[in-house]
Amino acid sequence: MRTIDLVELAREGGFVEGEVDAAALPRLASLLSSPMGRIRYRLDGRIDERGRSGAVLRINAHLGLNCDLCGERLEWDVNETEGFFFVDDEAQLGAFPIEPDGDEPLVASRTFDLRGLVEEQTILALPISPRHDACEGRPRPPLPDKAEDGPFAALARLKRGRSDIQ
Repeated sequence: MRTIDLVELAREGGFVEGEVDAAALPRLASLLSSPMGRIRYRLDGRIDERGRSGAVLRINAHLGLNCDLCGERLEWDVNETEGFFFVDDEAQLGAFPIEPDGDEPLVASRTFDLRGLVEEQTILALPISPRHDACEGRPRPPLPDKAEDGPFAALARLKRGRSDIQ
């Protein structure tokens, strides 16, 4: 994946599309059960309804995660679309409030690293705690009812009768 000129992409209303191996994205690969899979992306430049230069990024992937409950592989489909509007620098970027809906600000560049954006947006599309549907309904072991059954109770039992431990 090469660097792109975001300013020109938006001005022309052009697009860039391609695929990247999950294994080639180190931050993402570390979150996967195995760094297999390909991420398909398309970045469409545009001028938004407010007259701002921007782009829309679409990401599609089929990735393997680990279930937080059973530890087994969990197949996960990523189908995300995110809109961006471009700002001139980091100071301007920090001036915008974080909004749950709507386009996000992004620092425009004539040598923009599209791979970094694809990796970041793919990571954001992953669940915080991936779980199989079947694992969600599985009963969990009961918690100890009494303080005497907890791990610190075992420590206290070990200490009893010893004068060298306070």
